[in-house]
Amino acid sequence: MAAGMYSRSLEHRILMSLLLVLLLGFGSLALYLYDTRDELRRGIMFMQANEIAAGFTAASDVSELPSEYAGETLSYTLYAADGGLLWHSDNLQHPRRLRRATLEDELRVFRATVRSGNVINIPVALEDGSVLMVAKNDAREREMVGALLQTRMMRGLVMLVPFSLVAVCLILWLLHWSLRPVRKAAQIAADIGPHASDRRIPLDRLPREVLPLARAANNGLDRLATAFEHEKRVVADAAHELRTPLTVLDLRLQKSRAEGKADWPAIEREMQQIRRLVDQLLALARQEHPQAGLQQAALHCNLSRATREAAASMVVLFEEKARRIEVAIADNVIVVGSGDLLRDAISNVLENALFHGAGTVTVTLRDDGQAGVELDIADEGSGVPLDIQDAMFTRFRKGRQGSPGSGLGLAIVRQTLRNAGGDVYFAAASPCIVRMRFQRVAATMA
Repeated sequence: MAAGMYSRSLEHRILMSLLLVLLLGFGSLALYLYDTRDELRRGIMFMQANEIAAGFTAASDVSELPSEYAGETLSYTLYAADGGLLWHSDNLQHPRRLRRATLEDELRVFRATVRSGNVINIPVALEDGSVLMVAKNDAREREMVGALLQTRMMRGLVMLVPFSLVAVCLILWLLHWSLRPVRKAAQIAADIGPHASDRRIPLDRLPREVLPLARAANNGLDRLATAFEHEKRVVADAAHELRTPLTVLDLRLQKSRAEGKADWPAIEREMQQIRRLVDQLLALARQEHPQAGLQQAALHCNLSRATREAAASMVVLFEEKARRIEVAIADNVIVVGSGDLLRDAISNVLENALFHGAGTVTVTLRDDGQAGVELDIADEGSGVPLDIQDAMFTRFRKGRQGSPGSGLGLAIVRQTLRNAGGDVYFAAASPCIVRMRFQRVAATMA
């Protein structure tokens, strides 16, 4: 397991990569030195051939050419300036092929590798334009150059060991120095938790290659911190709001135990209140989730149908209260948002108008093309004072503290509509008008 983790280490991978590059460098050098022996042989032979052919021309007596040089037998082939064969020495069965290379060609930085074999054949350009090919089996030079290169190669290999050790130590030190900000960032990231959710990975000294990962990690931590704070707030609100009804329920159960009989209707009312409060807290928590807006934005709703369904579901309650509900709804209005959530939001506002308002409740849905889609829910009650109208959309805020309900309904409505790109507010105090605005779906989207 440890070996597998080490093989995935960034430091180990960089070290292996640099060592591979180092070995490739030595390999390239060895490959470059592959034909050095032939280059040295040809260079020596060029100097010897030019010395032998000094002052010689096509009209000169070929017997003046030496038969040996440096203890080795020479052979010659003479070509005219136009490339025609003029003569070759008797120790050749066939004339040597004409070549016109020069010593400068041998010394070029980039050239093709030449394998010369045992015999070196060198062209010498004579003064009259003719070319004398001088050939020799340079066994002595070949042996001497080969021994010299072998010695140099062995020395290089001996030097390679300490050089490689020094290089590895230097690479390790550089890796340790380069990755120090990464290790420090990892230590800081390890300390991030519920007790320190506001800490982030510092970006100022991180390597450029690691910055995208660190930024993504910080963004993820921001989202987690937001979600964590949201959950903490929901739990705190739930604990605060459930304390009173649970206390009342507990006292009622204790009284029932002491008296030997239970007031089941009262207990059922308390349980219904607790269930409703829990449902509303869960609904608000879902709407305040960071992803809720994205989910709503991807959905479309027929607001005309949702409004009719919400109003129809409230008819029985209005009849029980001897109240009237009137609707004037534009047809086929398509808006952004979830049909179920928007219908619940409309029902919530209708419930407020029923239980906290008075007289006839009027529901008006219009789409005038410029002001956008607006849904007004109005009643004939005294309404909400102007100075607290906006505060009524905050959680647990009631118009009258003794009134039934938890004070979460309008907060849920506002969050739901804002997630769908709309909003809700009081358009008038008396009569009370709650105006709900929605984001229309473009015709091409619809």
